[in-house]
Amino acid sequence: MKQFLLSDKQKAKAFVETNSFDMFIMALICVNSVVLGLLAIPSYALNFGPLLYLTDRLCLAIFLVEIGLKLFVYGKNFFASRWNTFDFCIVALSCFSFASPFIIFRAFRLFRLLKYINRFSKLKRIIDVSLSLIPNFVAFVLVFGVVLYVSAIISVNMFGARFFNFATLSESTLTLLQVFTLDGWAHITRTVMAVYPHSWIFFILYLGTTIMLFLSFLLSLVDELIKKEISTESKPLSKPLKAPAKKKTTAKK
Repeated sequence: MKQFLLSDKQKAKAFVETNSFDMFIMALICVNSVVLGLLAIPSYALNFGPLLYLTDRLCLAIFLVEIGLKLFVYGKNFFASRWNTFDFCIVALSCFSFASPFIIFRAFRLFRLLKYINRFSKLKRIIDVSLSLIPNFVAFVLVFGVVLYVSAIISVNMFGARFFNFATLSESTLTLLQVFTLDGWAHITRTVMAVYPHSWIFFILYLGTTIMLFLSFLLSLVDELIKKEISTESKPLSKPLKAPAKKKTTAKK
């Protein structure tokens, strides 16, 4: 009996660890993501609700079979992987009836695609580069936040009495963010200039400062990427071969 169980476990392990099985699960997650998106659209949910719901339940059933196979193959070691634990929690939560009205609980299954990033070297490279650039982005956000906060306080004191867009700190911050994105900034500036003719100085200084910060951020990213590329190319592929030691020869007397 143990031999049959062991042979079945080995066959199941060989099946679970194949690339075809992983690709099938990936495709199924993509299909499930499309179904969840369509269920979130009222018109599709009304016209194709039963079919979409049946497809979602079918995907969930296959996910349960996948989790069951992996539990059978790996046993307690299944929970040693954080991705497996994440899969188990998401699929288990989707089985409860109270989670069905809330699509957000079932949508968390889409995060399972992240575990397959390592399968694609180019995608993994993009993710690694993005994570390495987080410190630069945090530094930019901090400096930009200070400039935005100070500018918002100044604009409230200068224009808040006449314009509701600058009446409060939150409204002023939102308006200045719009100016930073260059979305209708000329209209905002000209509207304020109709009452305060010299207000263009404030907007030009603010826009120039924020654009300079943004360009500095982009240049720092480019510099960081170039340094990483140079460092990876400069690494030796293999250790240099040592020259064979010369044998000492003794002169014959």
